[in-house]
Amino acid sequence: MLDFLSTLVSFIIALGILVFVHELGHFLVAKRAGIRVERFSLGYPPKMIGFTYGETEYCISWVPFGGYVKVAGMADVGSEDSTGAPWEFPSKSVGTRIGVIAAGPLMNFLFAFCAFVLLYNAYGIDTIDSTSVNPEAGSIAEQRGLQNGDQIRSVNGTLVSNAFELSQALDLSEGSGVTLEIERHRELVSIDLPAADDEGDYGLRLLLPTTVGNVIDGMPAAELGLEPGDLITVVAGNDVSTWTQMREAISVHPDEAITIIWQRDGQDLEGSITPRGIGEGEDRFGQIGISPHSSTTQVGFVDATSMALTNVVASSGLILEFLGRIYQPENYNQVGGPISIAMMAGDTAERGTRDYINFLAQLSVNLAILNLLPIPVLDGGHLLFLAMEAIRGRPPSLRLREISQQVGLVVLLFIMVLVTFNDLNRHVVDHVVELFQ
Repeated sequence: MLDFLSTLVSFIIALGILVFVHELGHFLVAKRAGIRVERFSLGYPPKMIGFTYGETEYCISWVPFGGYVKVAGMADVGSEDSTGAPWEFPSKSVGTRIGVIAAGPLMNFLFAFCAFVLLYNAYGIDTIDSTSVNPEAGSIAEQRGLQNGDQIRSVNGTLVSNAFELSQALDLSEGSGVTLEIERHRELVSIDLPAADDEGDYGLRLLLPTTVGNVIDGMPAAELGLEPGDLITVVAGNDVSTWTQMREAISVHPDEAITIIWQRDGQDLEGSITPRGIGEGEDRFGQIGISPHSSTTQVGFVDATSMALTNVVASSGLILEFLGRIYQPENYNQVGGPISIAMMAGDTAERGTRDYINFLAQLSVNLAILNLLPIPVLDGGHLLFLAMEAIRGRPPSLRLREISQQVGLVVLLFIMVLVTFNDLNRHVVDHVVELFQ
């Protein structure tokens, strides 16, 4: 019961923060443009509490899953809400109206960016304590003589002691060649690399031992009793000496019991473990919930800002990439809804402030991208109509907007049914089936 309440509260707080940020964007730009805002509500009616300040009613409503800003003259298509007054939304220029609509998603992007900056500044980043590499076959690094096990000591004269410093030094040399000083068999060797390939990749891959650094609670490794410092030597009958070999040996056995052997305090231990299946279909792989040893590296404000921007852009790209292939049947059941989001909110909140803020930032990017989809009734649909008005010099016909809105509602209804079905199947049906197995 307490777990349920904790998850529910974490979810409501997350949703409240992100909806507030989104609607605040619409609100601030509308006010700045001289548009009257009649109501600012967190949640949907009926109203719980509220007050009026100036021309705006501020309230919290009983249905917590969302919120809205009621702008003068902006109502459902075909309504008589607009009177032509200068403070109404339709009376403003197309550019001003685009600004009001776009401000919501932009505020979500801004929130995510600021949250990432805060995380990097306050907590630093977790990085691997290794600069030993294994060059990919045929890569620039291999062609220039780098060998498996080489330990990079410096890049263009800049000393590096962990994976983060190595990555930063290589990024600074993007577009030009680099000089690496490496340690090989206790000797220092200098190797010059030309400019990276079109993808900015030299073909350097970290070479990590199979020593367990962290064990995630609730995952198969924790249930088996693996501990930080354990050295995994055999997975499913295969000898493993690098983290990559071990990860690949585990990943091909999702939901399948396998035997692993590990060393602890000089003794060999053996146990059976069932990697948890992640993903669906041909993309499904197994994980046991371990990660290599890492340490925290503090970063300055400039680096934190750059990394935060990169994270927002990368997260947006991953979401768009997934949306681009969501029409494929094998991807349908990867879509999650409110129940999945609530579960993630509860899990991250339980792990601590750092994970919860990161969850909020990632969810904020998702909210921004989804709101920008060109579906009528979403911000993206409004922006599409305004773009058409800007190009044609007049708004689309009322009939077109009415039909588009109806189609948009059907699309949203379909999405809601899909994510609800997936949520129920994933979090309710699967658990019921497990009870009777």
